[in-house]
Amino acid sequence: MLKSLTRTVAGSFFLSIILAAMMGLLVVTLRWSHQGRAELKSRLRKGKPEIIIFWHEYLFVMSPVLPRRCSALQSPHPDGRVLAGASRLFGLRPIWGSSNRKALSGLRQLAGELKSGRSAVITPDGPRGPARTLSMGPISLAQLTGAPITIVAWSAQHYWRAKSWDKMRFPKPFSPIACRWSEPIYLPRKKSKKEMEQQRLLIEAQLNKLVSSLDGNNQDGQVT
Repeated sequence: MLKSLTRTVAGSFFLSIILAAMMGLLVVTLRWSHQGRAELKSRLRKGKPEIIIFWHEYLFVMSPVLPRRCSALQSPHPDGRVLAGASRLFGLRPIWGSSNRKALSGLRQLAGELKSGRSAVITPDGPRGPARTLSMGPISLAQLTGAPITIVAWSAQHYWRAKSWDKMRFPKPFSPIACRWSEPIYLPRKKSKKEMEQQRLLIEAQLNKLVSSLDGNNQDGQVT
């Protein structure tokens, strides 16, 4: 039934409202501790947009806590459109594309968003994985625009994990949750595929290191 709802305009809109309500209600119950978010907002207020990336497993509670004036790369799949509808209610502008569908078109649109002053949000292992493996999208976008990359991760003291490809995390209500936003990472302009691959591996390693650092301070989640 849910699949059939996602394939109609009315059904997709209804599910987006429900999803946004669930996301919003959960977020306000959590005991957030942000590090680096105020600094990011200060930079963005100066009209210097950034490329914000985090793994797909963190997606459920990120939309409500992202800064204003962000545009997010969204999968054109029906499920992606439901998520895009929910995210739009928190101020995110959807840009259609993914690592395997309309990738070039999405990249060009995000470049235009950055040039207009809006930050770009990408889950670089989405929409189908492999989990925690960075696609070339953020690197190509940084090379194209000169915008820096900000990596983000969070860890809740108590959370569930889904049995999906990304093992998506769902914080338990009222749980303490630490969220860390990095300093901007500026990538030198490169032309060769080898040099860009080195940059991709560097950002991937830094994001996974951030995840490990946060998780090391919190209790393991529970798979449901």
